[in-house]
Amino acid sequence: MNFYEYYIERLQKRIKKIEENPDPTKLKSNKIRYEMQLELAQEQLEAWRTGKPFSEGGGFMAGTLVRAMGFIPTGSVGSAYITGEPDKYLEEARTRGLPVDNSCDMTSMPFAMAECGDMPKEDLYICDQHACTPMLLSHIFTSHSQKQHTFSIDVGFQEDEANLKHVTRQLEAFIEFAERAFPGMVKYDETKLVELQGYEEEARQYGLEMYEMRKHKPSPIAGYDAFTGMYGATTPKGVEYAKVRRDEMAERIGKGIAGVPGERLRILWSVTRPFFMNPFHVLAKNKASVIYFYSGPSGLVTPLPKPDYWKRKLSPLEKVAANVMRSTWGGTGKKWVDGMVWVAKDLDVDAVINYCMLGCTATLGLRKLTEDAMEKELGIPVLQLEGKQWDRDYASEATLTNRLEEFAQMCLERKTSG
Repeated sequence: MNFYEYYIERLQKRIKKIEENPDPTKLKSNKIRYEMQLELAQEQLEAWRTGKPFSEGGGFMAGTLVRAMGFIPTGSVGSAYITGEPDKYLEEARTRGLPVDNSCDMTSMPFAMAECGDMPKEDLYICDQHACTPMLLSHIFTSHSQKQHTFSIDVGFQEDEANLKHVTRQLEAFIEFAERAFPGMVKYDETKLVELQGYEEEARQYGLEMYEMRKHKPSPIAGYDAFTGMYGATTPKGVEYAKVRRDEMAERIGKGIAGVPGERLRILWSVTRPFFMNPFHVLAKNKASVIYFYSGPSGLVTPLPKPDYWKRKLSPLEKVAANVMRSTWGGTGKKWVDGMVWVAKDLDVDAVINYCMLGCTATLGLRKLTEDAMEKELGIPVLQLEGKQWDRDYASEATLTNRLEEFAQMCLERKTSG
């Protein structure tokens, strides 16, 4: 059974369980999210069987653009989040020479999943500074050894007209390259891109409304739910999910339903999390509610303050470039830290948990800057929680549990005494 077959079966079981025995403590909108994911997995499986070309477009980099050209996304790192065989793929990546033991384990896994034949290789990779070392190494290795294609895009640090034009020209070059490399299989369709961007923008508006609802005390969502439903959509089902989730959050506020009943602490969680355990359950026992997840794409659905650089209407391709430039991955450390501080203040959180993913070149060098900024600007503590995502050997569930419990108790004592 390949990954898509496994995931389709898993989603079908989840949907059936919700229909037959819904859990009143879970968001009802989860069913729509599973249906959305099922639609995509079925499309991916059919595309693989029929030989359609695959490309993520760098994920949040240009995912909407490549979809408008006829590429199918493999799932990339998202597939590694939900695999049922993480140890198998970690060992495969290690055997293939990727630095699994001293860098991000999650980003090594899609390469290993493809090498094992459990999901397709991307036919065209986009390489840019948003990607971390294992991703770039796997892309380059695959393109040289197995004749897959890569295309590098440089994204400047400034959100200004010059950088917008710079990125847009590279996207135009990417389109030309892709159409030459896959004649008759992919073709840039601006009408399709406009359609997809319409879904994306509508869902983003719902996302901004949901962001505002997180300010409510107690927060209507917490824990796992704070990690889902954030980044927009490119299908009608995705828009439906965003709207229903927004309505459900509003309903929960109206009824006084809290993500963590008796909420005493509000926490911002950043970077990533361990997938081999439920860290939010540990915190919830201490009445600590994780209400927001801060990561690279957060700027897409968070009203981060920024100058209005573009006084004119952007073309569809320029909108892709502008989205690329909003990401906090691959930008300056100031952009990452300042954005996190702004969100922490805006949502009035009591503490930050910074997940120090071993080998995360995008964020590890900023841990002290983040901690100092939170203390200086907001007077709130930061837990530098060191761990990996699937690999338990680096930091076990027991170790992480102890750190989380100690931090929650310290924050409660600090809040009470303050």
